[in-house]
Amino acid sequence: MEAYVNARKGKVKTPEVKNFEKHLKTNLLQIQQELQDKTYTTSEYTIFSIFEPKQRIIYKLPFKDRVVHWALMLVLEPIWVKIFSQDTYACIRGRGIHAALNKLRSDLKNDEAGTLYCLKLDIQKFYPSINHSILEAIIKRKIKDPDMLWILSNIIHSVPEDKGVPIGNYISQFFANLYLAYFDHDVKANTSIKYYYRYADDIVFLAESKEVLHGLLIYINDYMNENLGLKLKRNYQIFPVESRGVDFVGYVSFHTHARARKKNKQGLCREVAKLRKAGCNEEEIRLKTASRVGFMKHCNSNHLLNTIGMKRFSEIRKVQGRLDGSKLHIDKILDRVIQLTAYEVSDSKYRGECLTIQYLLEEDVPQPDGSVVKEWVKHISFTGSEALIKVFKETDPEDYPCEAKIIKQPIGDKGNCFYNVVDPDY
Repeated sequence: MEAYVNARKGKVKTPEVKNFEKHLKTNLLQIQQELQDKTYTTSEYTIFSIFEPKQRIIYKLPFKDRVVHWALMLVLEPIWVKIFSQDTYACIRGRGIHAALNKLRSDLKNDEAGTLYCLKLDIQKFYPSINHSILEAIIKRKIKDPDMLWILSNIIHSVPEDKGVPIGNYISQFFANLYLAYFDHDVKANTSIKYYYRYADDIVFLAESKEVLHGLLIYINDYMNENLGLKLKRNYQIFPVESRGVDFVGYVSFHTHARARKKNKQGLCREVAKLRKAGCNEEEIRLKTASRVGFMKHCNSNHLLNTIGMKRFSEIRKVQGRLDGSKLHIDKILDRVIQLTAYEVSDSKYRGECLTIQYLLEEDVPQPDGSVVKEWVKHISFTGSEALIKVFKETDPEDYPCEAKIIKQPIGDKGNCFYNVVDPDY
């Protein structure tokens, strides 16, 4: 049941999920019985291509199989996460793109002499090149249960080719991360390298000299070929960090600052220009570009954002209507940057008034290719705070959406406090 709840997130209105829910208990019991009897086989894939910008082949399974994958990962994820080193950031709860960026920027800032040069590389056709036998051997280093090994083997060998894991399967992103997990440990244990960052197959090393990185490259190439059956792309680069910065997880990082990748800046500017040409007002533009703008907030992009014209909460000091979004307790969003989109004040069923706020919150969202990206997700929160109700009543409905941060403001020296709304950089 827990696997089903997770598998349906973001898909509750699709016909496939609705049909599954019509006979929910029967379908779940059938899955359980097939797993116990070992009669379960992975369903046939629907295969299609996407371009982002390069072509990727996506394998899509029916909802039933996604429930199975979630059931497995609810057990396996806590086990596999313990294997992953602190140098890898993809598909791990609590890490992700911005954790990788923050660690890279911190190391560049704190040890300039030790991070003068960068080796940047990735793996040629990584997902399609994963060797099934090697992957199973890696899995067996930690998982010993024969029933679990049976179902994992069933999934691994479900693709028509002799090798590769399908992009699009929820479990594939973990297979891919696990495939390189022991490489992460070995490269740190067997070389003198100190600064290492991996996001899926996008890999960055920093060192004090080119010579160190050239020697490291030979070790990595041999390891990938001999132990994992992988090939490095021939476009690897060794260069001074200050000459062009480290292009990693969507940002270009230097010792003193970080910029957004050129194509990300161009994408934002082009989207804004397109929306303005279509006649959208500034409110609509801010709402439609919230995800891109939020991405820019993590680097030095004040000039670009001023050009876009995103407002702060102090610049507006009422939107009515039905609010929707998944519910979060207001304490869960304290001190986090949010995009306020609307609010309502209604009579409380207990006493006084109740405030409902609607907002976008930046979260890790799984993608069809198995990666995880930051996106702005809609939520609502409720509170009876008189202080917050008073603040929101002072705002103008014409000025939403806007950026803000909700905090707890101390009162006096007795530990009392109240909710308040401040600018995101407060």
